[in-house]
Amino acid sequence: MSFILHFCSCSIAVMNSEFIRLWDVLEVMDSVDGHGKPVRFQVKYVTANRTTKEGGEIIELKDACKCSVKTKKGEEVCPEKRHLLAVERVSKDPRHWSNSTRNILLPNGQKRKLHIRLIIEFNNKRVCY
Repeated sequence: MSFILHFCSCSIAVMNSEFIRLWDVLEVMDSVDGHGKPVRFQVKYVTANRTTKEGGEIIELKDACKCSVKTKKGEEVCPEKRHLLAVERVSKDPRHWSNSTRNILLPNGQKRKLHIRLIIEFNNKRVCY
């Protein structure tokens, strides 16, 4: 009996170290390092486009970070400062929350938009919902 309980607890511990919840993924994406810069991460996701009915390609970004937002004055705002006054925000609201999307910055300066529900791996851990 104790062997079975020990074996089951080891299996659960191994499973938990290989998986990450989507909520935890979003918390890591929104965090900043000690210098106030967005945290860099690895992400793997599936493409999808309802308009053109294309997608299904698996994309892996090995050194990405969440894009900072620029104000009307051109100043960069890091993710942790998202509660700005309406006057200070950018002119067009990307509605990331309602669309379940995030803008990701690649090391070469390109930006990619990804749908959070299509993330399949984050920092080499499978994403569970």
